[in-house]
Amino acid sequence: MAYTVKQVAAMSGVSVRTLHFYDEVGLLKPAHVGANGYRFYEEPQLLGLQQILFYRELGFELKQIKEIVGRADFEKIAALESHRKVLEENLSRTRTLIETIDKTIGHLKGTKTMKTEELFQGLSVAAGDDRFGEHIKLGGPTGDPVDCKLSSQDTAGAMCIFEMTANAGWPQHLHYDQDEWIYVVEGEIEVRIDEKQFSVGPGESVFIPRKVSHLWCNITDKPGKVINVYQPAGKMEEFFRALGKFDGNPAFHEALSVQEMHQFFATYGLELLGPPLGWNEEDLPR
Repeated sequence: MAYTVKQVAAMSGVSVRTLHFYDEVGLLKPAHVGANGYRFYEEPQLLGLQQILFYRELGFELKQIKEIVGRADFEKIAALESHRKVLEENLSRTRTLIETIDKTIGHLKGTKTMKTEELFQGLSVAAGDDRFGEHIKLGGPTGDPVDCKLSSQDTAGAMCIFEMTANAGWPQHLHYDQDEWIYVVEGEIEVRIDEKQFSVGPGESVFIPRKVSHLWCNITDKPGKVINVYQPAGKMEEFFRALGKFDGNPAFHEALSVQEMHQFFATYGLELLGPPLGWNEEDLPR
C-alpha cells in the first residue's frame, strides 16, 4: 500500500516539510513520485523513517544517520536489536534514578531512612564499572577493557570519558573533529605526537589536538591504566562498541583488509595513518 506524504506525516508525527527535506538530502527517498509531483511511501520507506526516528531519539545527527543507514552492510533487524539494548539500558538507569528520587523524598519527609550511599544511586559510576554496564573488551573476552565513565548522553555530546586497561596500544591515527586528553593512572605509556615521542607515567597527562597524528602504547610488563577524554564526544562510544565486536579470533587487523580498516576508522570520524609502535612490516595485514 502506498501512502502520501501527508498520510506519513500524520502517522509518524514528522512534518511534511521535514519529509521533503529528508528527500532532498537523500536521507529518505519516497517509493515513487506521481505524475502530479506527489510523493508516495510504501512499507520499506516507513521502516526507513522508523530507523531515522530511533537514531534521532538516541541523539544522532542527521549526517551520522545518513552514513549509518546508507552503508551497504546496514541491517534493519540488527539495528533494531541495538536500539532495544540502548533503550533498555536507559530505562534501567531511569528506574534507578526514580527510585533514588522517591527514597530522597521519603527521607526528607521523614517517612523512611535513607543510607548515605543511596543518595547517589544512578548518578555515579563505581570503580571498575561502566556507565551502561557494557564492559567492552577490545580483542575478545580476555582483551583490554574499555569502560565508559561519562557518556555523550550525559553531556549533550560535549564530551565522553573512558577508563582503559592497556596491555598493548593504538595504531597511528588522528581525530577529525575531536581533541583528546590522556591521563595515566597506572603503568608507563609511550606516546608519539607527530614526530615527537616521549613516555608518560602515573599522574602525568597529554593533550592531543584534533587533526594531529598520534599513537600510544603500554611499555611495561603489567597492564597500564589510562583515562581518555574526547571533546566533543563525536562517535567514540559507537567506535568502541563496534571495535569490541571483533572477538579476537581472528584479530581486528586480521579480520579486515587495510582498505576495510581505513573505512572502519573513517566511519567514526578517525583517520588511520599507520601501525602501532613496535610493529614490523610482516605484522601488517595485506
